[in-house]
Amino acid sequence: MANSPIGNIASLQDKIALITGASSGLGRAIAQAYAAAGAYIVNADLGPTPPAAPTIEQINKADYTTPTVDLVNKNYPSTKPDVDRASYVKCDVTDEESVKGAVKFAVERYGRLDIIVNNAGISAESSSPSYDGTFKRIHETDVSVLDKTLAVNVRGVWLGTKHAVAQFLAQEPHPTFGRSGSDVHRGWVVNLASILGSVGLAGGSAYSTSKGAVMQLTKATALEYAKDGIHVNAIQPGFTDTHLLENMYARGENVGQTLSSLHPWGRTGRPDDIARAAVFLAGEGAGWITGTSIVVDGGYLAQ
Repeated sequence: MANSPIGNIASLQDKIALITGASSGLGRAIAQAYAAAGAYIVNADLGPTPPAAPTIEQINKADYTTPTVDLVNKNYPSTKPDVDRASYVKCDVTDEESVKGAVKFAVERYGRLDIIVNNAGISAESSSPSYDGTFKRIHETDVSVLDKTLAVNVRGVWLGTKHAVAQFLAQEPHPTFGRSGSDVHRGWVVNLASILGSVGLAGGSAYSTSKGAVMQLTKATALEYAKDGIHVNAIQPGFTDTHLLENMYARGENVGQTLSSLHPWGRTGRPDDIARAAVFLAGEGAGWITGTSIVVDGGYLAQ
């Protein structure tokens, strides 16, 4: 059979991916999807295990208490001797030395770094102790909510991008994916933004501000590194069933039904929906894509 003229757009074979916040939620789903596509994974998170309280998408899964690294290594065994499919490194994305150390760990463990997924994020509005099921307007919101949000959602993405691209520039392109004709592909940055990077949400001033910043950071850094063959793109999920929505579901009546009705598709997102887009943006399908975002929202932004 002849080779496909578009290549294998679902393959990440032997790429090395560092995913921040991969112990739970979207990062956990992306880690599994990347491993299924052939990548080797570094989970850079504050801890290796999922939250003690399962999230909506985990609660019906028998393996929700299994650490991401163990789950990946069990389901997608390494094809290389003496190297695990997935590894864990403790990382605080708000601390530069910690992020720099995570990149160094990936290179020491696997020899290089090809992909970074800047996934770690928080919703400080809904996780605040004062959250009672309703969002506060900006004049009622303590500045600590903004500071905490920006530290993780913006500073963390900025630092992850900074140290990943430094490594991309310091190494040779990937031997399999690095060249396509006259193009050079040195690395892939995938940032987790949000639909709230494009539209507002009353009561979500801090979160919306942070995700708007991620969108602009994506564009600016894509322009900075396009000539180096480094792709920088973002994903804009709609409301998705992860731990970020747990407090909203727990403290408000009919929240799940309300959020589902906001999406023309008729449901909220699932982590696997987002993970598929993350695979695409790190593979051959994104060979001429940079500085933009994929919206995965069941039609939310089309309204």
